[in-house]
This record gives sequence, structure tokens and C-alpha cells, in this order.
Amino acid sequence: MRCPSTNRPAFTLIELLLVIALIGLLASLLLPALARAKEKARAVKVHAELAGLGLALEMYSDDHDNQLPPVRVNCNTDLAEHWCQFPVELAREGYLPQGDRPGLAAHMVDPFNPGHTYKYATAGPCLLNDSPAGNHRLWVPDDLPAGASTNGQYYSDPLKSPVRWVVWSLGPRPESARSQHPRVPLAGESWYRRTGAGGVLVRLALRDGPQVKSP
Repeated sequence: MRCPSTNRPAFTLIELLLVIALIGLLASLLLPALARAKEKARAVKVHAELAGLGLALEMYSDDHDNQLPPVRVNCNTDLAEHWCQFPVELAREGYLPQGDRPGLAAHMVDPFNPGHTYKYATAGPCLLNDSPAGNHRLWVPDDLPAGASTNGQYYSDPLKSPVRWVVWSLGPRPESARSQHPRVPLAGESWYRRTGAGGVLVRLALRDGPQVKSP
């Protein structure tokens, strides 16, 4: 007996190319959406970690007579790119995990800027290359917490500054004009507001108010 034929028509080359083209078109439509979703998820994570860092700073302040760690600035050294690195004091005293790499003594890595900590600043003592260098100057807009005003001033006296401290991430495009704004991080025009654009993600403590975050 002969088996019945099971031959089926195969795909033609044109049909195969059309399927490949359709898959490529769908991928081109979906990948940007997936990238935006991933960026949004990372931004949510950053805001959550900045809230935890704010709590660590307040705990440190409570344990040190309302004093905050100094701001660190480095120049002409291998740590120059680690300006305003997160305070090593919080790691040394157990408020945060310790790291073992230059610029990462406090192991709080900015997910948007691998190899670097989140940034920290206050109107208060500053260390330049680990040596005392007066007080750090912090620019504060007149309309905080909105941050939309381009009017403001620099504060170096911690008792006069309307902001106690500020911590921030350089955002998804660390080298963008927004993230490198000369009045970062408290200028509203430097803040991250939507996917696909640069800008910093910020959390700050007002002098006579609560902690607030950028949009």
C-alpha cells in the first residue's frame, strides 16, 4: 500500500521576506516604548533611593548636633569627576554600605551614572581635595519647592539657606545640558521631567519644612 501524500506548499522567498520585514517593523515600534518604560522604572527606583538617603542624612544630623557632612569637591586629581560625591562619613559610621573604589567610599551608585555615587550638597563646610576650603555655595531659586523661577541667590551660611541639604541623580543623560546646568541641582529648568530628555532627579530638605522631590 502507498501512503497518502503529505506534501504541503512551502513559503516562497517573497513571503519569507515579508514576514521578516513585518517582524522588524513591529520591533521598531515596540523597542522605543520598552526603552521609555525601562527609563521610567529606573527613575522610580532613583526617587525611592534618594528618599532613603534623605533618611540617612537626617539620622546622621540627629546624632551629630544637627550638623551635616561636608561637601566634597576634587580638582586636578583622579577624583575630579567625582565632584559632590556622597558623604563618606555616612558609610564610615554605618548609616550606609561602604564601597572600596575611589569616589565610591559610600556605596550608593547612581543607576544613571555607573561608577559614580549620587550627588550631595549643602550650604556648609566644603573639602577641596580633602582639605578645608570654606563653605560650599548653594544656589537656591526664590520659589522653592516649585523651582521654576530663574531668580535666586547663592547661600554659603547654613543658618540662612532655605535648603538644608540636597541629593540628586544626574539622570538618564548625565552629559546633557540640563544635567550639567550651571545652577544644578535646584534650578527647575535642570530637572528631569519626561522620558527621552535629560535632567536631574532631586530630593531636598527645606530649612523649615519637609523633604520634597522634583517632579
